[in-house]
Amino acid sequence: MMKKIALGWLLLLLLPGCIGNMAVDPIDYVDPFIGTGGHGHTYPGATSPYGAVQLSPDTRRDNWDACAGYHYSDSTIIGFSHTHLSGTGAIDLGDILFHPTSRAMDNGAEHYTPEPIGFSHKDEKATPGYYSVNFRKEGILAEMTASTYAGVHRYTFRKGLPASLVIDMKHLLTRDELIDTLSIRGSGPNEIAGMRITSGWVQDQPVYFVAQFSQPFKNLYIPEDHSRAVAQFGQSDGTPLVVKVGLSIVSEENARRNLEDDIDGYDFDAVYRETRNRWNEELKQIVVESKNRDQLKNFYTAIYRAKVVPNIMSDVNGQYRRHDKQIASTDKSFRYFSTLSLWDTFRAWHPLMTLIDTVLVNDIIRSMLVMYDATGELPIWPLSSGETGTMIGYHSVSVIADAFNKGILDPDINIRELFEP
Repeated sequence: MMKKIALGWLLLLLLPGCIGNMAVDPIDYVDPFIGTGGHGHTYPGATSPYGAVQLSPDTRRDNWDACAGYHYSDSTIIGFSHTHLSGTGAIDLGDILFHPTSRAMDNGAEHYTPEPIGFSHKDEKATPGYYSVNFRKEGILAEMTASTYAGVHRYTFRKGLPASLVIDMKHLLTRDELIDTLSIRGSGPNEIAGMRITSGWVQDQPVYFVAQFSQPFKNLYIPEDHSRAVAQFGQSDGTPLVVKVGLSIVSEENARRNLEDDIDGYDFDAVYRETRNRWNEELKQIVVESKNRDQLKNFYTAIYRAKVVPNIMSDVNGQYRRHDKQIASTDKSFRYFSTLSLWDTFRAWHPLMTLIDTVLVNDIIRSMLVMYDATGELPIWPLSSGETGTMIGYHSVSVIADAFNKGILDPDINIRELFEP
């Protein structure tokens, strides 16, 4: 169960001047740009609590401070990809990058080469579940939001400019040669579908997507190597172009089902409102009061970061990809999770969750036992559909033992098999 707690005497020690009622929602204290500079390795983009999609701008790649795709010191954006890590010291993901452009393609889409777009931090906005940047020189306002399984883009091109989107299948936050296979195709007058398999931090890691556009293509160019798609929509009349993108690590069919289950129509604002409400409910699990706005901002931003990972990897129909690459199903009895940096999180994150969200704790432990069943070992640092094997120790044991000793382990979870020879 999810619990709401107030931090009483402890917060009186930590936060001087705690009086009165909170004047604004907790979400309004969160600053997603905190941690995007230095070696914080966080991203400012849109995601839902524990969501499978992290839709965020990528400003760099293939160096250590590209772990989350974005770095505050940068002044250009490559595009917006749908999967990102948060706070890690290793690089992966950056799947399915969208690059908007208002450049004329007089020589044909096949000859167009995307270039990073200049921007100013004054033209950026970010709050949980929403990110935007105004590319003033290009005449494009780019906005992002996300549900659990889908990312939603809204591009407003200045009236009279040509409106195009490049979907870059070869973009990675690491190196191009880590792509094992890729495929992309037009699957309707306003739809593109595709997949790719990469072997970076995790080997043999698939992602499938279905993208649906609120406007039909005037032209769609896809080269023979399937490295990208260039979708052209003609001269803009100022009407925003909305794109919704569903993901799955199981199949294209599941990506479509995830998209259709999560999002009805092309109402960007409705998706954001729902995600904002979900974030507010998550953040309200812990209520603090203070006259010091900076302390509230730091506190609630930290709680926000604690809830962008781990990530749900089971689809709306309950299917997921095991570490032995077999497709299995939860039968919707639990949510299958990955992105577990256990050597970090066993110390404080997992104990916190035993206080505020025992359903989540049990779903994670069930996920760990599925990983054990697939490989014969409890996880060390699982990501997507595989194990990275990163860092020392066997900290999943501490997580399970903590839940057991606190009496919050679901009675039907059998941990005896872990101790039998």
